[in-house]
Amino acid sequence: MEPVKKLVKQAGVRIDQLREERAKRFGITGVQFSVIDFLANQKNNAASQTAIENEFEIQRSTTTIMLQRMEKRNLIQRIVDPTDKRKKMVQLTEKSLSLVPKIQRTIKNDDLDLLQYFSKEELEITKRVLNFIKKENANE
Repeated sequence: MEPVKKLVKQAGVRIDQLREERAKRFGITGVQFSVIDFLANQKNNAASQTAIENEFEIQRSTTTIMLQRMEKRNLIQRIVDPTDKRKKMVQLTEKSLSLVPKIQRTIKNDDLDLLQYFSKEELEITKRVLNFIKKENANE
């Protein structure tokens, strides 16, 4: 039997490839696609850089470079945090807000496509396994 974690890794690589292909249709990268979706699901379409780092489990320096590139492309803007004037938040621009419905439709359709091949019960079990792997060793 093939190791489960090896299959998960291979599936993750394929998911990233597909995300890149889909994002390219919108003139953005796969990472930008994911960040736009994340911010679109936050209050006022904005979040702190720390929240982005935590969501995607990436380092501060990597996040800073990614956000600078997105800012140059007018996909995000930095705003003052309404709860703490010393801090900045990252917010979607009109340009990226126009992509949100297309991005969310793409994500929804990807999930619906899985239902063609697997039952809801099978997908729930898969989610349980993936969440277990994701959290495994997190407390060490």
